[in-house]
Amino acid sequence: MDSYLVSIIVPIYNVEKYLDRCIQSILNQSYENLEIILVDDGSPDRSSEICDEYRKSDQRIIVVHKENGGLSDARNAGLILAKGKYIIFLDSDDYIEHTMVEDAVTVLEKNNSDIIIWGYYADFVDEDENLISSKTINPCISGNYLKSDFYEVTITNELIGILGYAWNKMYKKSLLLNNDFKFTKGLSLIEDIEFNGPVLTSAERITFIEKPYVHYMQRSRETLGTKFYENYYELKKMAMNTVESMLSEWGKTDCEISKIKSNLLYNTLKSTTRLLSKAENYTKDEKDIYLKTLLNKSDVQDILSAYSPKNHKDRLIKFLMLKRQSNLLLYMYSGR
Repeated sequence: MDSYLVSIIVPIYNVEKYLDRCIQSILNQSYENLEIILVDDGSPDRSSEICDEYRKSDQRIIVVHKENGGLSDARNAGLILAKGKYIIFLDSDDYIEHTMVEDAVTVLEKNNSDIIIWGYYADFVDEDENLISSKTINPCISGNYLKSDFYEVTITNELIGILGYAWNKMYKKSLLLNNDFKFTKGLSLIEDIEFNGPVLTSAERITFIEKPYVHYMQRSRETLGTKFYENYYELKKMAMNTVESMLSEWGKTDCEISKIKSNLLYNTLKSTTRLLSKAENYTKDEKDIYLKTLLNKSDVQDILSAYSPKNHKDRLIKFLMLKRQSNLLLYMYSGR
């Protein structure tokens, strides 16, 4: 098999503590024909110097220094420069398994796919990066699927999550360039699914591997901060609309889409409540007003009415949300 060039794009911002492990995991790949594009997005720490040091040691590395423009802007900057037949996006605070690129290229070339999607390890670590626990997340399907096949694929919440990320995939560059696909600059929290929705629906053939290759690092909320974004629910709802369009393109029925949408949006209501309950940038009264206002929206009440709880806990939460018991809900989630 010919050795095709693979471009790995790594957006970098304020990650000096984690960057060595990320870059080393790329340099140590069993597949060597790589173009490693490190995009320093105006990082205020030593990340830029670390990138420059690595550039001196390996000619496959390209370093871009730019003003801070956010994750999407950094990925786009790397995409403009990429010369590889295939593109991989990797977050700079994660790392990858030794054979990831080799396995992906082998399978993708064999099947002539536009995109290949794999699983990941959710690694929970303490403040010193010691591993506390690890959970394996894999696609619940495997093999090759034509666009016309997806009408018969069972879509679960877990599969939607796997589809949404940008860092557990390898894309054929021609698919991205021919359709002028880019990440939306300035968009946060949902930039991956907003990018992937149109890309996945444009792909004629998608391959899934039921094997984890990325270590998706889960660090404590205390170290990451507990700021709540006022438009969190609206952003998640926007992402759900993208998923809805994707499922419609794949031939899913209105009934199937409605069920998937109600499940995902209900989970978004729960995560909104959980994050809001722990937010440090809101007072207790502000939290109550925010949640009560959200629960009073007619579309939210419609979502709750359509949702079918799967256990006693969800029945209780649904009941409290329908009754707009914001204080009690915030109290329940604050202890979690």
